[in-house]
Amino acid sequence: MLSAPLAAHMACDEAKLDFARVFRGQFTLSQSPELTIDGFRVTELGQGWRLHHCRTLPVASLRSETDDFAGLLLGIAVDADGSLVNDGYKLSTSFEAFVTGAAGRYVALDATGAAYADPTGSMGLVYDRNTRTVASTPLMCLNRPLIENPRFDGVAIQKGRGSYALGHTCDAYLHGVMPNHRLDLDSFSLVRFWPQANASYPTDAPEKTIAHMGQRLSDIIGAIARGHTTLLPLSGGRDSRNLAAAAKPHQAHIEQSYTFVSNWQGQIDAEVAEQLASTLGLSHQTYASFVDTPQNRITLSRPARRRQKAAFRLAGGYVGDANNDVLDGLVRKLPKGVVLRGNVMEILKANHWKRGLTQDAAHPDGHDADYATERLAILPAGGAATVAAFKPDYLKWKSSLPNGAQHLAYDFAFIESILPGWQPKFYGYTRNFLVNPFSDRALIEGCLRLPVSERRANVYNEALLSHLAPELVSIPFTPDIKLARTAAA
Repeated sequence: MLSAPLAAHMACDEAKLDFARVFRGQFTLSQSPELTIDGFRVTELGQGWRLHHCRTLPVASLRSETDDFAGLLLGIAVDADGSLVNDGYKLSTSFEAFVTGAAGRYVALDATGAAYADPTGSMGLVYDRNTRTVASTPLMCLNRPLIENPRFDGVAIQKGRGSYALGHTCDAYLHGVMPNHRLDLDSFSLVRFWPQANASYPTDAPEKTIAHMGQRLSDIIGAIARGHTTLLPLSGGRDSRNLAAAAKPHQAHIEQSYTFVSNWQGQIDAEVAEQLASTLGLSHQTYASFVDTPQNRITLSRPARRRQKAAFRLAGGYVGDANNDVLDGLVRKLPKGVVLRGNVMEILKANHWKRGLTQDAAHPDGHDADYATERLAILPAGGAATVAAFKPDYLKWKSSLPNGAQHLAYDFAFIESILPGWQPKFYGYTRNFLVNPFSDRALIEGCLRLPVSERRANVYNEALLSHLAPELVSIPFTPDIKLARTAAA
């Protein structure tokens, strides 16, 4: 059983950091009567399970169709009908069916004894079979020092070279709850619940699929924006533009759009973002880490940056260092609220099929396991080392996919391994709550119903934008502007 102090407390004490600030928005689920976390609330789940959670973390009590207590939802979710899940939400179906249809960044705890991550693992959920503990991140799941996972290079991962994947974490005895798997709180075993065994992904109606996806994405953003102060990051790329397009019917509920600028490319992003926001009628703010020129920087002091980096590592579970928006102090300038992110939308352009269909089609099943394992980017030594060490793990994971999803294993690896490998970094953004509106099984399934070759050609990114906000189509993207300015220089 787990007892205090947690590894999170010990690490903060050693680094002279404030636990309440570093682990803001986190939680621990345990049956241990000895566990207490000062400042955290305790909510009973049933069967002796007690949820210790930060007071700033949204926690909703769920009711069954017969109005009995059904479980808890941590974070932010929008149900299959487009309604925001609030405290007292009443299920109209089984708990698992509810989870299957829910979008957002959340953890769902079934009172009958199961835990679920969101569709892409964007909230983060780890577990320890030895102490029967479930938590947000590794240091919130342990009351001992971390035991380094010998299969990974933790130092390299911190520097952005490598990643924890396939359900592994920085600790040798902790595992992540992989998206689309149910963690049984009795046996502490994982069982896949989505896609279902009869899943299939016909590609015969792309226009209809895009229309449905556009409506669903807009509904999700609208539900979040009506229920929370909502901020929309805008850049000169595709993902944020499509989010802005989907948010168009709900722009009255968007607090502001914004752009972070810390270099030359960021300046171009800001130019494009301001044009997008002006076209849509959004309030827009640019936050820069310099005055007049990138050389005249006004970032945090070096000691402050070191403390920020240390805090970020602890909060996320050592999955990578903070970006410039954190280290430069730009995130501190944002109003508090929910920040929409577009990371999951990369599946719309089949980003995990980088090598192209020609070579993949040379394999009997259209799938190259060596290449797929390399793409997980686990070890800094390169693809061959990753294949040698992790190909059996990858093949075991792939075998869990139903037959109708086997040909889309590259996409599922992105959803279930690559994204969950780094998205726990979101815990490091303690001022705001980050949410991917595209973290939704209906939207992911929509992408999988679109032909891969056309996804790779960005056909459907453009189709979605044209469907949602055709007035944004003619505004150039940052890479095009960079190319033109470089050629003219």
